[in-house]
This record gives sequence, structure tokens and C-alpha cells, in this order.
Amino acid sequence: MLKIVRSLFMILIITILTACNNNNQETTEKPENKKVEESQKSNEDSMDSNPIENSKIIREITPKLVKDIKKILIDDASKLWPSFNNEDKQILLLNPSNKMAYLINNQKSDIGPKNEVIEYSTDSIKDTQLLVNPFQLTKFNDHPTYVFNLEFASDLISGADEKAYEIVFKFIVHEGIHILLQSGDSVEGLGTRAETYPEDTDSRYYRNEMYQYLKKAIESKTKNEKIDQIQKAVYFYELYLNSNKKNKAQDGYDNIEGMATYLESKAYQMIKHPDASAQKLNELTAQNIIDNFTAADQGQEEVLLMKGREFYEIGALAIASAVDLNLNEKSLLTASPLGLLKSEFGSKKAESQENIKKANNDYYNAYNNELKSYVEDISSKQKDEQFAAVRIPVTNQNSSATFENMIVEYQYKGNPAEIQTTTREIILPDTRIKLNKMKSLFIEAPMEGLEDPTKMNSNTIMGYTIVFVPKKDIEFSQDKQLLTIQRDDLLIFDAKYEEKDGEYQILMN
Repeated sequence: MLKIVRSLFMILIITILTACNNNNQETTEKPENKKVEESQKSNEDSMDSNPIENSKIIREITPKLVKDIKKILIDDASKLWPSFNNEDKQILLLNPSNKMAYLINNQKSDIGPKNEVIEYSTDSIKDTQLLVNPFQLTKFNDHPTYVFNLEFASDLISGADEKAYEIVFKFIVHEGIHILLQSGDSVEGLGTRAETYPEDTDSRYYRNEMYQYLKKAIESKTKNEKIDQIQKAVYFYELYLNSNKKNKAQDGYDNIEGMATYLESKAYQMIKHPDASAQKLNELTAQNIIDNFTAADQGQEEVLLMKGREFYEIGALAIASAVDLNLNEKSLLTASPLGLLKSEFGSKKAESQENIKKANNDYYNAYNNELKSYVEDISSKQKDEQFAAVRIPVTNQNSSATFENMIVEYQYKGNPAEIQTTTREIILPDTRIKLNKMKSLFIEAPMEGLEDPTKMNSNTIMGYTIVFVPKKDIEFSQDKQLLTIQRDDLLIFDAKYEEKDGEYQILMN
């Protein structure tokens, strides 16, 4: 049950956001100025032979995506959020399978007018690292640029036509909010997002009550009724914060993910309803968030949030109510939205909803069994003499990854680690390594001595991925200096390594 739900909606794409590092990208040729629609037509033949249906969908919706992303993140950014201004930022949408790239808000006058979309062939982009990262803030043509790779969005498509467009459009806006709007402000309460085994069932119950009362606040007809429902949501918010220390440590994610979710939905409504008033847009946005709710307990009560969606949907509905009640816009950018509602309206004891409590207990009993299995799979391989541990350095330039399933806290040789299932390409000086939905451990590297994290170079080691593979799958060169692994979930070719601390440790040089 959990696996089915997560496979549809729990592909989390997370990146280490670094502000305008020193990777100045250039092109080998000046692009031609052509209309987006013309470019798409010129590539029809190559895309028709592509067997992946989702890639075809991406190609078909790209012209509209380019047009609408320009409108939302550049032209009407301040309408999306008052302090949002990207006049000096570029956006580069990449479609490597179609060999096309689209530069929005070009800042280099000798290439073309600022208000026109500039097209590139991806073959003309020198830095191939741009083509393997899902999204990032970097420099392109010497200017700060939000780069988004549409190929990674194709994995998220479920459905066709308008629904496919909605999913991809929202994805681009969501990550753009993280990178372009939120990166400059400080938000407290950003502890680890990894799961803890066993899961705290009470905390999940409080969160589900919060969501239901916030939903009722959105549906309320009068201001007093709305505030009454908000106060009841805050009551369960207080119980949640006091339930365990980790909840307080994670409180800031309701802001980070809630704001991005709220604004991705608002952006979509701005496209669908260009003449709507600010108040109407907020109403449409909140309803869109509610309409996209997918229950964790599918086929049963269907009242529970998926755990990984709590930050997104609770935060977004809280922000929608705060906007409706005209709370301070600047505070909303950095404050916990429930904390802000609490300080403004206080709390009121609320009745427990027994159907939610029962559904929650049943669901998380099964959930904990799955967590246990997930952890034991790694711990058993760690102890099994038939398996070997391979430690792979993850540098700043390789910090982007696709995460599937759950991320779970783990202790590895006395050090805090996370169990992850990732798709990630790691480019090292002498080799490239590809993880494909590979279950592994991740250990953060110490950051001591790094005064300004935004000035890290591309080879700064952010952490280490540790994979456990059958020893029979590891090939060594005759001189025992190089290591190769060829599996469906892991590809390593001729990587330099050393044996240390019971591991094969891949070397940087």
C-alpha cells in the first residue's frame, strides 16, 4: 500500500542550493533567434523515434512552458509575491533528449534582445554538468541563471495533456521559488528531514488533525469561522511541537515547502485565470492545493496525508489562510506559518476526530513495519561477509540527486547517516559513477573551516555515498589499482580506490 502511493507522488528532488558559484558557463556559438514553436517543429523527427512517451509529452508542452515560465517568474514575479524580482536573473530550460535549451530573460545584449527567448542546441553548451543536474543556480554567459532540466521532470508525469503540463509547470516554479526567492532569507527549524524508526504515531496524528482544521478554515464562509478553525489547528500544532524535539527542529520546513507549494499553485492559477483579483487568486490557489490532495490511506478512510507531503500541504494551507487574513508578507517569507497564526490568533481546544485517529494508528503500524524492513536491509548487508562497502565522494558539483521512497536516519560505525534510495550521477576527475534508484547510505562531510558555504568550489566534498554490493559484482584491474562495478542500479568504471577501514574508498584523483 505504502509503496504504491509513494511511487506516484513521493519522488522528492532535492538539491544543495549554492548561490551563483564560480562555474561560469559559456556557449561555443551564438544561438539563432527563432520562435520556440519553429524549433519544436524542426526536431519532430528525432523525437518521434523516442520510445519514452513522457519525453514526447515534454516536447509537446515545452513551448507553452517557456512562455508561461517567462510570464510568471520574470514578467509577473511581483504579482506572484510582492518582493519577488528577477529582472537581473536568467532562466535556462534544458531538454537534452531533444537537444534544445531555452534561455529566458537573456542578460547579454550581444546575443539577442532581453525580452525574446533565445534558443540553443545543447551540443553547443560546453559545461556538460548542466545537462545532468535536475536544477541549480549557477552562471550562464556570466550571469546568475536558474537552470532546470526538463528530462528530470518527465519521471513525475502521470496523465497527459493539461495534467502533465500542470505537474511540470508547478515543478519548475516550486524549485524556482526555493532558488530565487527563498535562498536569501533565514528560516529557523531546518533539521534533518530523514525518517526516524520507529515513527512517532502521535505526531502524525496531530499533523493530520492540523491539516483537516486548516482545510475547514479555507472552506469557512466568514472571518470568525475561519479564525475558529485556525485556532483549532493551532491547538494540534502545539501538541505536535511538544510531542518530541525533532518536530521543533523541523518546524521551518512548513515555511520552506509550504511557501513553494502555495506559490506553485498560485502561479498555475495566474495562468489559468489571468484576470482574477488577488483575493480570487488566493481562493483558487487554496482550492487547487486541496483538490490535489492524495490520501496515504488509499482505499480506506482516505483522510491521511502522506508523511512526506506534510510540510508542503499543511504549510501551504496555513499560508493561504494567512494571506487571506492579511498577515505580514515579509514575516510569511521566513516564519513558521502555523507559528505566525498562533501568535496572531492563539489556540482553542479542539475535538479529536476518531476516524482520523483510528486510520492514523492503523496506517503507521504498517508504516513502521516497512521502516523496519528498510533499515534491516541495509544493516544485514553491512554485516554480511558476501557484501562489500564502497565509499563514493559526493562533491559540490554532484550534489543534486533524485530521491525515491523514504530517507531514514541510521548510525554507521558510530556516525550519523541517512539511508537513501537515489538516482545520481557523480563526475570525478578520472571517472563517472551512476546510481540508479540505488539504496545506499549518505554521510555528510564536516564543513569546519568553510567560512562562506556559497563560495565552495565544484570539487568541495559535501559527503559520501556508501553502497553495499555483492563482492562477486566487483571487478579489479590486474594491478589492483582500478575498480569496476556494472549493475542495473550502479555503474562504476575504472575508478581509482584504496582499501581502508573495511571499505573500498573511491579516490578523487
